[in-house]
This record gives sequence, C-alpha cells and structure tokens, in this order.
Amino acid sequence: MAWWNFTKQTPPTPPGTTVEPAGAVAFGDSVNLNKLTHDIAREFQKSLYLWRCVDMIGSMSASVPLIVVKPEESQLTPAEMAVEGLLKRPNPQWTGHALQYFLAASLAVSNKAYLLRVRGNNNVTQELWPLGVNEVTPLYEINSRVIYAFQVQNGGKIEKYPVDENGDSDVIYLRRPALNPETNVSPAHIAAAPAEVFTRVLQRCADIVSNSSNITGLLSTESEMAKKEVMNIKDKINAFRTGKAESGGTLVTANAKWNLTRLSEDPGQALSVAIKDSLARDVCMTFGVPTQLVGLPGQDTYNNMALARVGFLVDTILPGYIGLYVAGLNHALMRNGAEIRPDIEHIPAMITARQQMTEMAAKATMLTINEQRALLGYSEFEEDQDSIDETYGLNADVPVKLLDLRVKIAAIQAQAGGVTNLLGKTPT
Repeated sequence: MAWWNFTKQTPPTPPGTTVEPAGAVAFGDSVNLNKLTHDIAREFQKSLYLWRCVDMIGSMSASVPLIVVKPEESQLTPAEMAVEGLLKRPNPQWTGHALQYFLAASLAVSNKAYLLRVRGNNNVTQELWPLGVNEVTPLYEINSRVIYAFQVQNGGKIEKYPVDENGDSDVIYLRRPALNPETNVSPAHIAAAPAEVFTRVLQRCADIVSNSSNITGLLSTESEMAKKEVMNIKDKINAFRTGKAESGGTLVTANAKWNLTRLSEDPGQALSVAIKDSLARDVCMTFGVPTQLVGLPGQDTYNNMALARVGFLVDTILPGYIGLYVAGLNHALMRNGAEIRPDIEHIPAMITARQQMTEMAAKATMLTINEQRALLGYSEFEEDQDSIDETYGLNADVPVKLLDLRVKIAAIQAQAGGVTNLLGKTPT
C-alpha cells in the first residue's frame, strides 16, 4: 500500500498583506472582549446579528410617534408648543423619526445618548442636534455623581457646556442608569462575546469554501504500487500546486482507489447550523429581541409573529428605550405640567393587542362602564348622568352585570303588567 502526506495549498498572498501563522484562522486567537464604549460603537456592525438587533431596536423605537399631552384645563406654553414641533422636525436636516432611531441605537450600543439644544428668544429650544457618544465627556465634581459641565469635541476645538443648579444645560444627557462604573455596559457590550464567536464560525466557513483551511492527511491506495509509479504520481501532484504549470487543471491518475485520512480536525463541524443558531439566539436574547423576528427557526419566545412583535414592543422597546429618552426629554424640556408621551395606539404592531384588550374589557362585566373605558384609556361619560339615572335607572358607575340583572327584572315586571324603570320606580 502506497501512502504519503497530502496538504492542501493556500492561495498566494497578495502583495502588501501580512500572513497569519498556520492555524490562526482555523482555531482562532484570543480576543479581548473588554472593549470601551467607542470601540463597541465603531465595531458592532461587523457582526450580522449584533447589527440586526440594534437596527430592529432603532427601527421599532422610531415607529412610535411622540405627542405632547397638556394638563387638564390649561394651555401649552410657547416653549411646550415649540417642543411639539421639535418632535416632528428637530432641526433643518433631521426628522423626528431619524432622531428617535439615533437615540435608541445609541442606548443599545453605548448605554447613553447626547443631544445639543439650540435656544432662541425667551430660552425656547428651537433645534435639537444629535451628538456622538465619543464626542461628549461628562465632567463630574470630585468624589460625586453630580455633573457640573459637558465637554464636547467639535472638530478641532473643544467646547464646554456648564450645568446650572437646576440641572439645565445645552447638552441633554440620556442614559441607562448603572450601579457602578463596572456595570455601566450596554447590551451590545454584553452580546459581543457570542457575536465574536459567531464571526469566527463564519470565518472558518469562509476558509473551507476558499480551500485555505490547511487540511492535512494521508493519501493511500488499496493496492501496492511500485516505487517508480509513486514517484511519478508525486511529480504530477507537484505540477498541480498553486503557481505551477498545471495549476487549476484536472489530475488523472492510475485506476486505483484513493482514500484521504484526515490528521487535523474535521472542518465540516464548523458548518453546523445548530451552533450558528445557538450563538445567534444568545445575541438576540441579550438585546431582548424575539428570535422569530430575525429569522431564526423555533418558537422559544412567542407562539407567533404577531405576539412576538407586541412582546418586543411592550417588554423591550417601551421600558428599555422609549421610556428612557422620553423621561429624559420631559426632564429637560417640559417644566409646566405638560409631558411627552408615546402614542402607542397608532402603532400597527399593537392593533392585535388592542383588539384583545377591548374584548377582555367587554367581558369584564363585574366592572362599571367607566371602569371598562378607563381600562382602554378612555375618559368617563360626560352626559347629564343625574337626569338619565332619574328617568331610566342607568348609571355608568354601576357594574355591567348588575345593569343586566336590572334589565331582566324590568322585563319580568313588564310582562306582569307593571311599567317601571331599572331602579324599580315608575318614571315621571
């Protein structure tokens, strides 16, 4: 039996590039995942699912319209009316949709976001401009959590924006709170570990496809061959190496059955779909994105796409992103009772949930009509309730089940010849 070492050759290295040691791509080098915020902000797009989760969070947050709700029996001040316009057009070059996307993506990638406000007459905010997280540095008082100024790097110059005693500043700081500096990390920072492994799996697959995975093994035949024949076949194989005369051609040898026994690990395991999906689920789970929305098979979070969209909005977007920057904008811009609120009733993803809520409220007959309306977010009836009660015995503050019972009693009395209202009295 004839045998010899057989190694697949790597393609020639282009001029001006560095060559990694053998096995560096196949097995992977140690990677430092303890990155700074600006590193994550610069590199999160290198991972497929990491970028997709950030993009979905920004897109879903931007799809929720923001409105200004005034307090009862009062009018909006000029400053609050200006905020209502800023939510739709924050500056001449940005739309409200784009600004909300920027804020949500900044919170997902770096755990914070900054806005620069441009004021006009009477201290009214006229424009809002986004600032990169690597452009702003909060300046804290010594041994304190109190910020006394923001340092902004604008091109080649550095500008400082002070913070007054009321916390007012031209730089609006939106952030997710942290217990200490060590825990002040974003979801993208936590998801960097499985995302890095996922990227290495893709690199391994690319090596296999490009025939540069350095597979070593033994090439043998089932029958013995003369030494001269072996040397001739070896010379033929050498002629087909990269850069030789027969490179890229087809090798035809004697009518012998050839076997290749691998000496290194089998690279086919790197193509396992289960490994890829498992790493992708870890990335999505860190961000709170349902796996169905990113095309992963299975129903490990929600039963269907409709519930996944509603759960993504209710469990992740509203409390973790919209709630944070809406509260920050209210704190910075609204001072006279009015507030900014997300208008979730006009979101397409909430239509199914809204229908289910309406059906649940209609079936809750132990509640009053006004309580059912309050459950759906509507105000109470404003009709002249006293005159309606006196004539018909109807009351929006009486449980619906009790009203149904009174209707049945009135129907029985009407069949017996008596005519009364729902309170058992003869109407005047």
